[in-house]
Amino acid sequence: MNFSTKKKKILIDGYNLNLKKGSGIKTYGVTLLDAYAAMGCEVGVLLDNHFTSGKSAMLDEVNLFDQEEIKPVKRFNPNWLVNARALSYLVKSRKSHLIKPNVTAPDPQNYLSQVSGKRYHHIENISDVFHAANRLFLGTKRSTQITPKIQPDIFHLTTPWPIKVKNAKSVITIHDLIPLKAPFTTLDLKNHFYRLFKWAVESADMIFSVSEHTKKDIIDIYGVPEEKILVTYQSYKQPELQTQQGDDEVYLKAKRLESKKYILFVGNIEPKKNIKVLIQAMGYLPKGYKLAIVGRKAWMYEQQLVDLNRYLKKKEYVFLDFVSEEELSILYSNALCMVFPSLYEGFGLPVLEAMAHDCPVICSNVSSLPEVAGDAALYVNPYQFSEIRDRLMEVISNEQLRQQMIEKGRQRVDFFSQENYVNRLGQAYEQLYSKA
Repeated sequence: MNFSTKKKKILIDGYNLNLKKGSGIKTYGVTLLDAYAAMGCEVGVLLDNHFTSGKSAMLDEVNLFDQEEIKPVKRFNPNWLVNARALSYLVKSRKSHLIKPNVTAPDPQNYLSQVSGKRYHHIENISDVFHAANRLFLGTKRSTQITPKIQPDIFHLTTPWPIKVKNAKSVITIHDLIPLKAPFTTLDLKNHFYRLFKWAVESADMIFSVSEHTKKDIIDIYGVPEEKILVTYQSYKQPELQTQQGDDEVYLKAKRLESKKYILFVGNIEPKKNIKVLIQAMGYLPKGYKLAIVGRKAWMYEQQLVDLNRYLKKKEYVFLDFVSEEELSILYSNALCMVFPSLYEGFGLPVLEAMAHDCPVICSNVSSLPEVAGDAALYVNPYQFSEIRDRLMEVISNEQLRQQMIEKGRQRVDFFSQENYVNRLGQAYEQLYSKA
């Protein structure tokens, strides 16, 4: 059976797609939906909204896209009842409510609301399905079976959830095994993580990996046959709204930044992202350069920022927290360079995002980052602040080097283009069906 000649029904999990603020896995899901649209697939999204009933298609859609802040909180919801509900799915399949959005106006803060009818055809909603499945697996090591209203040919989990669809081929994307490779950087329950991902790699018909490095980690830790894992990489998605030069000037002024006079960091502030060494390196740069930090303060952020005011004055850094796609585009385009000193990455999307905006990249020489950045980046040992300092000085003092990095970065972006990504996905699914 040739995938490219037969329209397939695909169900994709929407937990991360439904987040108001972005994540790497949400971005992966967005580019995946774009690819499915290019491939002509009929796509459904699995969601876990508490407020749909299946009694009214219109009210289900309204409740699905209502503001979370005003929805009523259940007064009676003790832990024992939540766990009992999860255990009940040992003996019965969870049925969904089908929602086909066609009433509500697009919500600019809700991705699934914006692209309904364009990037997916319907929503299969099961209240609390993701967390209930996790609770069930944590207590019993059993997965949850669901019964969608529209039977998919393929159930694609963009990250492992212990959920199955009967009579559908299962594809699971694994982005990284960081809780097992760098356990000091995460708050995951490591035993649960190991068992969940073991279930995932053993139960899936096919595993998608976002890099050769992650593929090697999966094989090394779980002993999965190499032919079961396909590296599809990740694609870069250009922002749909393009800004003008005047917009850049106004935005940068509002954020107390000057074009080509700031070093950009993109990522949550948590141990894996390793901003601590960048802060130290910034303390040794010539005066006149700022550190612009894009990302929220996440787990264990205090230890990453402990030296901030020791090395930098308050006027020498700016926190930007979470920003929109358009704002991030401005920040990439006007930065002197982007520094990504991560200790471990399954892919490292900010590297590609920066290169797509002609922003030179300095990044770690570990995990998947050399695979993604190729010869376009300057590499550092992420445990040595002095190497980051020295590379920054090279970029500051050598405009010719900076231009060479920009040119090579464009070539890397071409390799990870949406067209190439669609081709890789199509080949992967053809291989999946060739095994049948």
